[in-house]
Amino acid sequence: MLTEDQKWIYEHFGELVDKYAGKYVSVAGGDLVAVGDSVKEVDDAARAKYPKVVPSVLRVPQEEDFECLL
Repeated sequence: MLTEDQKWIYEHFGELVDKYAGKYVSVAGGDLVAVGDSVKEVDDAARAKYPKVVPSVLRVPQEEDFECLL
């Protein structure tokens, strides 16, 4: 079963790739909280805004990450 934040990521994944490829993002409380260059940066921002929630943090893949070599 997906959490509210995981559902948000799933529903907005294409937008995240288009806007934030190669960056780290944190989602907490069903909200995109921070975008940055490090896990710590976005995790700290999410925990500051939502101290009682464990945020979902991920590196947004770049388009070339989806390429398959045969």
